[in-house]
Amino acid sequence: MKRNKIIVLFFLLSLIGFANNAPVESGIDRLKFQLPTNESGPYVWFHWMGYNINEDGITKDLESMKSSGIAGATLFQLLATGSSRSTPIKNVYQDNGVSYYNEKWWSLMLHTAKEAKRLGLKIGMHNCAGWSMSGGPWITAEKSMQKVVWTETKLNGPTWIVEYLQKPQTMANYYQDIAVLLVPKGEVSLDKIIDVTHQMDKNGKLCTQIPDGEYSVYRFGHTSTGKAPLPIPEDLDGLEADKMSPEVMGFHMQNVLNPLKKHLGEYLGSTFNHLLFDSYEAGNQNWTRNMKAEFQNRKGYDIIPWLPVLAGRVIESASATENFKRDFETAISEMYIEYSYKLPRKMMNQLGLGIHIEPYNSNGPAPFNSNDLISVCDLPMTEFWSHQTKMYGEYVGAAAAYFGKPILGAEAFTGNAEYSRWNETPAMMKLSGDMAFAKGINRLILHHWVHQPFPDSIKPGMSMGRWGSHFGRNQTWFEPGKAWITYLSRCQYLLQKGERVADFVALEEFVPGGDLISENTLITNTKVVNGKIISPSGRSYAMLVLPKTKQLAIETIKAISALVYQGAIVYGDKPTVLNGSKSKLGYDEEVKKLLSNLWNTADTLRLKENAYGKGKVVWGRSIPEVLLSLKMKPEVVILKSNNEDAVFWNHRIVGDNHIFYFTNTQSASNRLQLQLRVSDKRPEIWNPETGEIQDAPMWQPTKDGIRVGLSLKGHQSLFIVFKENLKRENFIREIKGSLPDSVYSVAQTATNEWSIHSWAAGSFEMISSKGKKLNANISSVPQPLPISGKWDVRFLPLTSKAFKSEFQELKSLTQSANDSIKYFSGTAVYDNQFDLSCDLVNSNTKVVLNLGVVKDLAAVYINDQFVSVLWHSPFLLDITKQLRIGQNSISVAVTNTWANRIIGDNQFPDDCEWGIPIPVSKTVSAGSSLLKFPDWLQKGERRVSEKRSTFSTWNYFTSDSPLNPAGLIGDVKLEFYKIEKFK
Repeated sequence: MKRNKIIVLFFLLSLIGFANNAPVESGIDRLKFQLPTNESGPYVWFHWMGYNINEDGITKDLESMKSSGIAGATLFQLLATGSSRSTPIKNVYQDNGVSYYNEKWWSLMLHTAKEAKRLGLKIGMHNCAGWSMSGGPWITAEKSMQKVVWTETKLNGPTWIVEYLQKPQTMANYYQDIAVLLVPKGEVSLDKIIDVTHQMDKNGKLCTQIPDGEYSVYRFGHTSTGKAPLPIPEDLDGLEADKMSPEVMGFHMQNVLNPLKKHLGEYLGSTFNHLLFDSYEAGNQNWTRNMKAEFQNRKGYDIIPWLPVLAGRVIESASATENFKRDFETAISEMYIEYSYKLPRKMMNQLGLGIHIEPYNSNGPAPFNSNDLISVCDLPMTEFWSHQTKMYGEYVGAAAAYFGKPILGAEAFTGNAEYSRWNETPAMMKLSGDMAFAKGINRLILHHWVHQPFPDSIKPGMSMGRWGSHFGRNQTWFEPGKAWITYLSRCQYLLQKGERVADFVALEEFVPGGDLISENTLITNTKVVNGKIISPSGRSYAMLVLPKTKQLAIETIKAISALVYQGAIVYGDKPTVLNGSKSKLGYDEEVKKLLSNLWNTADTLRLKENAYGKGKVVWGRSIPEVLLSLKMKPEVVILKSNNEDAVFWNHRIVGDNHIFYFTNTQSASNRLQLQLRVSDKRPEIWNPETGEIQDAPMWQPTKDGIRVGLSLKGHQSLFIVFKENLKRENFIREIKGSLPDSVYSVAQTATNEWSIHSWAAGSFEMISSKGKKLNANISSVPQPLPISGKWDVRFLPLTSKAFKSEFQELKSLTQSANDSIKYFSGTAVYDNQFDLSCDLVNSNTKVVLNLGVVKDLAAVYINDQFVSVLWHSPFLLDITKQLRIGQNSISVAVTNTWANRIIGDNQFPDDCEWGIPIPVSKTVSAGSSLLKFPDWLQKGERRVSEKRSTFSTWNYFTSDSPLNPAGLIGDVKLEFYKIEKFK
């Protein structure tokens, strides 16, 4: 019961609800921030590893999601090792006859849907086995992704040729001819290319006449790219579907959706509400069976005589060749989007399902225009990794906002084995998560929550191999980590409100602070109203920003010209114009006229703008300078900070209310003076860690907005919410003190009085906006009080029996001579007592517990009252309300990670077989995959290596791996600050 009290009971205070796909409410509700509801929780990626799946484990996994505040899950069926680069596991944990899409597999899916409905969770799945991309066992070579291949035979004419042309290299034993072309040597005009396709028989025998001169005979055909979905279970064999064929993509989706309707029909559109298309990793495709007709319809000319360009030939001219390449690329892009995404979306929407898309290639250029694809997403997504602040596809949110999509999802905290190896903690992930919020992400989808098919005694259990951060019910900090999930949910509650603020829209190239559109969107989905550019969703922009590096089509220039003539402001230098497939690169007469209208000045060094119609084009200045000239003041100006580079922010508008998010990415505190573009509202500080809401003490309206003081602790994030109308007439203009401003802060009482909070003695003067001077004096502050003496420590491991010890000194558990402590993983509960005299417990003295260094999470109890969970530095906690005069008790439940116990187990003989370690670099290994589920595990018998207590399907460590610091480390003390009202 004591363990339950320490580890479980206090988390009831931080439970939150679960999200559904209902529209986000427009209002800002204090209670829903403090106790977030279903709409606000993170989602997870729920990975089924091989066919190691059972109903009992599914139920426990889903129940654990609910208890921790997860709103929903996307299911993946993966290879058991999680990577096709690993040696496959030779067997399954329980051979229950499950295989992808067979009746037993669908029975497990039905169980998942039933349990999700019972628990109020939303679920979906990836559109195929593996995480990339869209295909399956039903896709054969002729339905797979296609690429152009060719052979070249060089001949001298005049002569007759009667010979068999070499067949191009093929994949998947599939090949179809496209054309046979006779092409003169060197740069060649179209009329010199001779199509001799019909003079070759089905066996490749060509009989034709070669004119005088040097020629190449090209035999063009198409074959499969050979790309298969990955990583898929070992028993599956299939290919990626042809992304440019409506027939094939329709066929693929029928094979996905028809079984869904059959087995989960009653849950579709409610509990089961989406399918996912993960980031594009299927490689390039440049042909499809109907390519000739598709290209003709889209570009207005025959593609066949231009095929030699693919073989490196120049046709007509270098510029004409480049123009064809552009037409070829844009045709492919259009077909990808229409057939590989729009068509599936239409079929899914008819069943009440949304399409979630990561609309980019995380490994290089995508074969489609990501900006155009974003408009197709029901939930646009990006991704970020646990050890990075870089966002893949940061532009996704900017492009999504243009189309009125307020929710931006993210595959969140994805890890690799170099960084995420059962050593992850919420503190380790806080920086990347906070940066994601600052960059506009407002629905985290945690990567990963792996299905655990084993008994509860087998931990940490199943992993995703070398990929992902380890969330889920077997994580050591699963219970205290709920405080972090609540923090994420509170942030998401506010960040999902309203819409992001953007003063301008950029064309093709993402510019921080603006929304983003493609050339196609500019041409088809923009208009001008009263000098503003208006999106289809009604968003309004002061100007359009042109790309710095991209050539623009003449159709784009025409659209820009029309917008400016109607009153739009366009920012950017004169672009290079790409005129299209049949024109030359540069300035023909039409192009010259268009550009002259827009950039009509010879003195470009002195004159930086040109009027045309009702609008104008501006260049040669910075974007902020141009916005100021348009009377658009900055959203945020940081007037004062001890490190402005450590501060990141986000701004959303909800009707006439404003939400500002600020995060301090440094370990030191940061006191900010901010100028915010808001009027007639008063600021409130909303704390997502504690749920506290209070009036901002230091603020003042100015002609440029509202000036607000904001104090951020190390690694802290806070919201400034402008919700209530302005009611005050007197404001703090200045605080003068005898101490550095890092030692004190100003607060506002419930009766609208101001007070000073100081950690040291000092004198302070407050000057109001009306010139009134008030003073506060703090004569003394108590010295810190160490909590010393003996600490009784109860060790609560997750895979063995509890035990006790005593510590006279607080140091890392790894320094202990006792191996049970040295290699401990789990929760260690530190108990002690301390005395407080009456002069330290009064209304003007506040007491803060300073735990020093904690590895890794700490749940604090004072006098048997739960206070809070601390999950990142600084480990400071106000415990004033829980204290009493005389003797007080303290219990600190510190939870570390699995790493040390697994390393400890590696000191003993192994009873599992492992593959060869996968190198990440010359010095770092990604670890080894399990080769076979051991007999003792399958049969539920005692372990062969009885001293081992942990089991996982991936081994990151050796016996020599360095241990991670663990426990309470260093001095624990009480610190004091005094409160005094200004008078």
